[in-house]
Amino acid sequence: MRRWLIIIALIVPTALYSVNRYKTVNATQGLGLNFIPVVGDKMFSFDSSYINQTGETFTITKCLFYVSNFSITYKTGKRIRIPNSYFLIDLSDPLSCLIRLPVPANDVSAIDFLLGVDSAKNTGGIQRGVLDPARGMFWTWNTGYVMAKMEGVSSVANMPGHKFSYHIGGYSKGQQVTKSISLPVTSKFNDEKPIDITADLLRWFNGPLPISIAAHPSCHSPGQLARQISGNYQYMFGIKQYP
Repeated sequence: MRRWLIIIALIVPTALYSVNRYKTVNATQGLGLNFIPVVGDKMFSFDSSYINQTGETFTITKCLFYVSNFSITYKTGKRIRIPNSYFLIDLSDPLSCLIRLPVPANDVSAIDFLLGVDSAKNTGGIQRGVLDPARGMFWTWNTGYVMAKMEGVSSVANMPGHKFSYHIGGYSKGQQVTKSISLPVTSKFNDEKPIDITADLLRWFNGPLPISIAAHPSCHSPGQLARQISGNYQYMFGIKQYP
């Protein structure tokens, strides 16, 4: 018994050190980006109802999207590309909305990333981590990843339970829905805090080609409607400015 107590006494401090070290490194090093969901000028809530550009009332029950292939530009003109950087933002999981990039956090002038998953990963075989098909964000090898997903309820949706569902994907020629996002950073930020990036979910409906839930309650395949919706939501991001 005494022998086991000695072994436990040796293992536990080491385990605690490893856990604490991991948390410390991830909390203080690198550039933090915090994705904050909003709807217009309001903070987003799964419990709230909203009205889109066509006057339709809706609630959102699920929203996820991939961000990848980050590139950070600094005031000096230096640019750092971060290959193989893939993150799945799930608005039901606040921890997924805060990501950290292994680059300096000071004097950032622009943040560039891909909204979605690049063609190489769509055709590169079974992936792991956030790209694992078990995450529910993958169709088939022919159609690839769901780049962004929104589900909800609206009285105008002519679907069972008045549900609407947009699973947006497509990576091949003529079906491409990935979008290159470029966000200039004009305010001075505290290097120890993440940069807040707002994601306006109203942009899924309001944009160059407004989406009516009554007319289009569902999109689950690549094609014109998927491109139309992605052409709207590519404008949902912005850097939150502080005085």
